[in-house]
Amino acid sequence: MAIETLAAMAAALAILALTPGPGVFAVVGRAIGHGFADTAAMVGGIVLGDLVYFTAALTGWAAVAEAFGDVFGIVRLVAAAALAVMGGRMILASFRHAPATARTPVKGRAFAAGFLLTLGNPKAILFYLAFLPTFIDLTRIDAVGAAEVAAVIVVVVGGVLLAYAAAAARAAACLSRPAFSRWMQRGAGAILIGTGAAVAGRG
Repeated sequence: MAIETLAAMAAALAILALTPGPGVFAVVGRAIGHGFADTAAMVGGIVLGDLVYFTAALTGWAAVAEAFGDVFGIVRLVAAAALAVMGGRMILASFRHAPATARTPVKGRAFAAGFLLTLGNPKAILFYLAFLPTFIDLTRIDAVGAAEVAAVIVVVVGGVLLAYAAAAARAAACLSRPAFSRWMQRGAGAILIGTGAAVAGRG
């Protein structure tokens, strides 16, 4: 595939990933509460969701996705509930003697939350099933081209969100005094709950 096409797609994808939205807020909130390593699992789930939508666009599943619009609405609500539960647990943990970061987070839950968040994100659906085909002819793409596009998705989306996670986790580590940490936990929990509410309210 032409390098100019891949570069244009990477630029569009970077703008999408950098723009604050449910994914960014979920990653930042999780990183503040549980650190970088756990949040990397959430990023992995988000990236996998992007790859699923790219595969859908590549194999002509767009019509199927439209037919099952109600299913995607349910997925969106499940993702919203998962984020709200994560946020609620962080807030409750901040009122206990042991901070939430002292607990061993379950990376599988973070991965699943990230995956469901992408599957229920209208912005991801619009990009991969509507916008992407306008500047990449998916009917003519071969296996090598598909692998190149998938690599761009992994590098760009994963890289941007991991950078957000690293910055948020570092900020939290620099401000880790016990009293401040508790309020940070509550703030991060509120971010996750608010993100869940925003995801649930999006049509």
